[in-house]
Amino acid sequence: MSTDGMEEIIKEFVLEARELIEGVEQNLITLEKNPGDREVLNEIFRSIHTIKGASGFLALEEVIEVTHSAEDLLNELRNGRIPLTTDIMDILLEVVDVIKKLIEDIEKGDTQKKHNISSLTERLKRAISHGRPEKPAEEDESCRKDQPSPQVETRRDAEHHIRVDIGRVDSVMDLAGELVLVRNRLMNLASRLTEQYGDTGVAGEVDSAISQLNVITTDIQLAVMKMRMQPIEKVLGRIPRMVRDISKQRGKEVELVIKGEDTELDKTVIEEIGDPLVHIIRNAIDHGIEPPEERVKLGKPRRGTITITACQEGRDILISVEDDGRGIDTEKIKKKALKLELISAKDAEKMRDRDLMELIFSPGLSTAEKTDDISGRGVGMDVVKTNVSRINGSIFVDSSPGRGTRITIRVPLTLAIIHTLTVEVAGELYAIPLTIVMENKRIEDGEIKTINGHEVINLRDEIIRVVRLDELLGKRREHRGLKYIVVVGAGEKRLGLLVDRLHGQEEIVMKSMGEYMKGIRGIAGACITGSGKVVLVLDVGRLVWRGKSMGVSREKLVV
Repeated sequence: MSTDGMEEIIKEFVLEARELIEGVEQNLITLEKNPGDREVLNEIFRSIHTIKGASGFLALEEVIEVTHSAEDLLNELRNGRIPLTTDIMDILLEVVDVIKKLIEDIEKGDTQKKHNISSLTERLKRAISHGRPEKPAEEDESCRKDQPSPQVETRRDAEHHIRVDIGRVDSVMDLAGELVLVRNRLMNLASRLTEQYGDTGVAGEVDSAISQLNVITTDIQLAVMKMRMQPIEKVLGRIPRMVRDISKQRGKEVELVIKGEDTELDKTVIEEIGDPLVHIIRNAIDHGIEPPEERVKLGKPRRGTITITACQEGRDILISVEDDGRGIDTEKIKKKALKLELISAKDAEKMRDRDLMELIFSPGLSTAEKTDDISGRGVGMDVVKTNVSRINGSIFVDSSPGRGTRITIRVPLTLAIIHTLTVEVAGELYAIPLTIVMENKRIEDGEIKTINGHEVINLRDEIIRVVRLDELLGKRREHRGLKYIVVVGAGEKRLGLLVDRLHGQEEIVMKSMGEYMKGIRGIAGACITGSGKVVLVLDVGRLVWRGKSMGVSREKLVV
């Protein structure tokens, strides 16, 4: 067989084995909660057997050895000859970790790399012998041989699915994005033709053709987006194992509830949202959920609960992580923030509990009493917020002392094509992602008041801080006459951006500015509007945070 042919076979093996072993890990966690679920146990056995068979074809000796030993143990569990204990579950999960590592090495081409797996296989064998009455080895072997080999289940509708390299899908997505730009440009030109010549004759036919092109472009865009869509369970799949390991390490009892795992979003968003979710859940276990004995004294169930919920809301995805633990200690946060000089003593006196909760997103702030591999490493929720903001998302927190905490993340369905509000500031156009725009309002300068040195506006009996976007962008000018307030934010955290004009909503393809705009804060990228102008897309997530937590004059953007 040619080298290229073998590489393709290995690539297919890696893809399938990784998918199978991830399924094994999830099923093991399910099995631990329901030890009598024979169907799940059989599914685990079949997956391990499939990996063993495929690795045998490629002569991957270490994978064969580990899967063979694991298969023997699973077979004993299936036949009821040994019970499923916590120790056996720990060994099986260790098997998963080892196989993952072996697959990773195979993917890198390190097929000759040797691992010390003999200790693991010995432990698997001891688990079999210690978990059942002693029997002659010959009888065990004959029993195993007499049993029919499991038939590998063929995947349903396999003929209707093909594996396509993600790079090819990305290329099609880029072309669809360019098509959207051309569509927007043509629609703008058609509108000008209609204004000049009316909707009859050639101008009318052009307008009709562009309307049809608009429909087709939208259909293509949606079709390509669906190609990149994946269920969020892709990222949530590793959470149950993590919850099990951390809660066991911390001596806590935690039940994980996942809702809406079939909610779909763009592959890129899934990749970016994984680490923030992991960190939030780690914090929920470490800081939120109390030890069992403490929960009993408080009149709570011995076992704490963490609930992850995902759902679609318009063009956004909402993901919330809620625990029924001790809640956020705002006094503790205040003391730590004062110690780190994140706030002044004067500001601390005026801050509400909700404002203090937002301080958990400040760099370096951690209330962990000790430093370890789970928490208190000096890199915390500020990194979570940065990662979420990078994908045009927003994050906010809600907590009740003694009752628990809920952290909600709002992210767009896709990053390639986004909906924006185009605004004018000092003669320049800027685009604001609609995912963070709450509402717009036309105002006069007289409606803006000053409280404690900060400009605010009263919007339906709610005081909202106002930031003049031209000053924030380093474009000072006189402020007279009518203006527009664009209220942005997430949840109850809002900020009013003062702009000169609103130019309406537009679907845009955002492009990274790369090295050219590197180091300039507040700029997420750029786009070309339907009128053919290049417009900067604002990183409103950072603007909201900075505009509310620090004076505008302390840090400005110059573009």
